[in-house]
Amino acid sequence: MLGIGGGALVVPALVFLFNFDQHRAHGTSLAAVLAMSVAGTLMYWHHDHIDWLLSVEVAIGGMVGAIVGARIVCAINSRTLRLLFCAFLILVGGRMIVAGLGQGANGANGACFHNAAISIMFAVLIGVASGVLSAILGVGGGVVMVPAMVLLMCIPQKTAQGISLAAITPTAFTGMLAHRKMGNVDSRVAVWIGFGGLAGAVTGATVMSGLAPGALKLAFGAFLVIMSAMLAIKRQNKCD
Repeated sequence: MLGIGGGALVVPALVFLFNFDQHRAHGTSLAAVLAMSVAGTLMYWHHDHIDWLLSVEVAIGGMVGAIVGARIVCAINSRTLRLLFCAFLILVGGRMIVAGLGQGANGANGACFHNAAISIMFAVLIGVASGVLSAILGVGGGVVMVPAMVLLMCIPQKTAQGISLAAITPTAFTGMLAHRKMGNVDSRVAVWIGFGGLAGAVTGATVMSGLAPGALKLAFGAFLVIMSAMLAIKRQNKCD
């Protein structure tokens, strides 16, 4: 429904319900996100909400960023990683809520540019940023891609979500492979979450098709802020 791949929910759930340490939760989340993003991409494609050229540009940057992020994550302890994750979700969620409340009836996001070269540059840079944070935070990258495309590139909300899901697949795969080498992926848990995610992705994309862009922005922002608050109050476990 939100075009974020599911990592923003999977990471807190693994920490809360399975008592995973933060690094293992992030690696396992990336593995599970693969199935969800593929299913979501197909549904958004069916509803004609994907710009494939832009998806490729974002994905190229995302894969490069995921490799860089996976190297950075080794130097960050679990407590710091959790705080970064929470702060990031609050900032992005709050900004999207403001955008949703201020959106006009025509769905406009503000002044847009029409320069192809600048568009490609922005797409690749958004991909790199999302890839780095994808590997570090285990969220698939959609929480970066969607607001960046909506707020910086003036891409319509539903199209941004479709592009995000399409670009998440190779980005999450790259990050997952890097985490797997470090032993941060629980394959059994990832498979079962992925199976559930397939059904959820189909349902969410169907619901998305009937919602207004402003409502999607509000839902997106509120979801991220709630997830951040839940994770922030989680007491440190022995793995930290």
